[in-house]
Amino acid sequence: MSLKIRKERVLLMGLVIFILSALITYAGELTGDEILKKIKGKVTVTSSGEATINLITENKRGEQRKNKVKIYRKTTEGIEKQLIEYLEPADVEGTKLLSISEEGKEDLMYIYFPFLGNEKRIAAQEKEKKFMGTDFTYEEIGSSESYQEKYKAKRLKDEDFESYSCYVLRLSPEEGEKEEYSYLKMWVWKKEFIPLKIEFYRKDEKLEKVLTESDLRKEKEDYIPYKIIMADQTKGTKTIIEILETKEEEIPDDYFTLRYLRR
Repeated sequence: MSLKIRKERVLLMGLVIFILSALITYAGELTGDEILKKIKGKVTVTSSGEATINLITENKRGEQRKNKVKIYRKTTEGIEKQLIEYLEPADVEGTKLLSISEEGKEDLMYIYFPFLGNEKRIAAQEKEKKFMGTDFTYEEIGSSESYQEKYKAKRLKDEDFESYSCYVLRLSPEEGEKEEYSYLKMWVWKKEFIPLKIEFYRKDEKLEKVLTESDLRKEKEDYIPYKIIMADQTKGTKTIIEILETKEEEIPDDYFTLRYLRR
């Protein structure tokens, strides 16, 4: 066998090995939907237990109003319950939002205002309205539904967000889902599968809101974002969540009743 033929065979074998390794690498890459399935829940500040937070609203002039809020959550098989209770300032003290999500059933959501003395159920068509002057809708702050249930994902080119290596996804509503946004763009931390940034695009393809999570702290086995910002790009407003304290403890079922709302 001539030296020229041997060289050609070596080159050909090298090319085959390169193609095979590329195919194996590609086959091992996660798809958009696979990444979406690995994401740890939705935007919440505690899993089961309680948290005390500062809920800060900022207008387009940069003026801020700070509210102190308590959040209680309880998760059992197929059921998630959440209670948000305003502690300060005095004009909103005692305002409460109760949400109950049970697998296979419509979410229940009630808001209680002390000056009215009774609760009001939030209807399905009202869940896209802003909650208590914040940039979060009732659904975003109260619902336990995950992105996996409503969206399908297309993987885009990976990017870094701040110092984190991220998968980037484009989320489009599943067929038949009537979502407020035409699509979302999400940056997911590769190491922990936590969404660190989400862009919300309206039906006209215009960017409406941006959610960011930062100050990640590891507690036991999970990372918790101690700062969450929802910024409205059209109105120039912001809502900032700062976690002050979290506790993992069993919350009594009585907290998630209409009777407790009226207390």
